[in-house]
Amino acid sequence: MIRVFPVPLSVRTACGRCLARFAIAPEDPRDPWWVVYRDPAGQWCTAMLEDPEAV
Repeated sequence: MIRVFPVPLSVRTACGRCLARFAIAPEDPRDPWWVVYRDPAGQWCTAMLEDPEAV
């Protein structure tokens, strides 16, 4: 399921910290979340959040 955050979520990525606006929520709560963000070049990227408490 795609989730839209009302306020961007700050996440640590390969590019440093970015603000994620969207997430792909897992069906199983034990699985990681994937967040969708734009990198400094403006390309859409994804990052896995291992800690579901961060969402």
